[in-house]
Amino acid sequence: MKRILLFCFYFSFVCCCFSQIILGKIQTETGNMISNVNVYLDGTKISTVSTYDGSFQLDVQGQKSGNLIFQKDNYETSIFPLNQAIGKSVKVIINPVKGIEEVVIIPYTDKAYKDFINYFLDKFLGFDREGVAIKNQRTLKFSYDKKNQFLKVKAPQTLIIENKNLGYTLQYNLISFEADFKKKTTTYLGTSFFKENNSKKNTILNRMNAYKGSLMHFLRSLYNNELENEGFIVNHARRIKNPSYPTEAELQKLLNHFEIVKAQRISNVPWTDELEAISQKKSRNPEFVMAILKTKMKESDFTKRKDGRLLLNFEDLLMVNYQKYFYEIKKGEFVKATTFSTQSSIVHPEALEFEVFPEGNTSEPDLLILEEHFSNQNVSKMLPLDYQIGD
Repeated sequence: MKRILLFCFYFSFVCCCFSQIILGKIQTETGNMISNVNVYLDGTKISTVSTYDGSFQLDVQGQKSGNLIFQKDNYETSIFPLNQAIGKSVKVIINPVKGIEEVVIIPYTDKAYKDFINYFLDKFLGFDREGVAIKNQRTLKFSYDKKNQFLKVKAPQTLIIENKNLGYTLQYNLISFEADFKKKTTTYLGTSFFKENNSKKNTILNRMNAYKGSLMHFLRSLYNNELENEGFIVNHARRIKNPSYPTEAELQKLLNHFEIVKAQRISNVPWTDELEAISQKKSRNPEFVMAILKTKMKESDFTKRKDGRLLLNFEDLLMVNYQKYFYEIKKGEFVKATTFSTQSSIVHPEALEFEVFPEGNTSEPDLLILEEHFSNQNVSKMLPLDYQIGD
């Protein structure tokens, strides 16, 4: 499963100015102006850099939602909702980081580093090492808690990621990356902006195939009330206890056996047929199974519209199935395949309400838990929020 989280620091408004242009100055608490600060709309190609006197001017190009990011290496990152900054002149306060946490692998070995860097790259970037690469990979810092089987990765500098497949260079501010090997979960948090490198036909094709069936595609289709037309089927799901999984009493028998073995420090404690049967039930069956309570839900079953806004309002799980048709190039034209494969995802809201924006993001992304296909959409498949099919 995957989460995305945004952190807010100090930000103050000064006065109203223009409708689509955001003007401002960036300084420290002591009043020192800061140059070369990256100012961008998270997840887009909309960006600028502050000048020698800390001033900046950003045209948000009609965007009405998202988050403004103010980022410079070795400084705190400031994040603020765009809709509260449009048409205003702002003063942004960011301060130098007092000390970058020194993080090393514990225990350190060459093999451990190779294992952890490969795990990180697999989860964060995907498996294509030639098509997608971090140009400053050596800046990454690793920490491993062997007892709790918990891995943390930090990036003191902005990661420069070259995605040859999609034709972008991505500047990614990695806030945190955590892997809990006991719970088998991985989460990473960050902000990003894109620079377009090329728009060749193969690149456009790759973008189209990355977009179709993505979380962005799903949320945009939901906002426009076009889920069925776009190939999405949403079911009401709930996890229930698997009747084939051992009961609490059976699990306690297993636990009692192993505690006796551990306490007496002997391995010849009788292993009965009953214990073997319980052990087999545990290893062969998941503890919970997915129950489908309603199929082909309508948008109104799990959303509501209020004052022109779309709110995701649902307590259980949404199973999102998508009929994926891949595109290919034939005789210089983009052609959709005649056959499809079905992709399945689980969406689990952890807040009472989310606002869904037309760009394909939500107001509380850190509280929207994703599983299966949606959770596997790593950085290699990321598209800017201002992407349109065919770009």
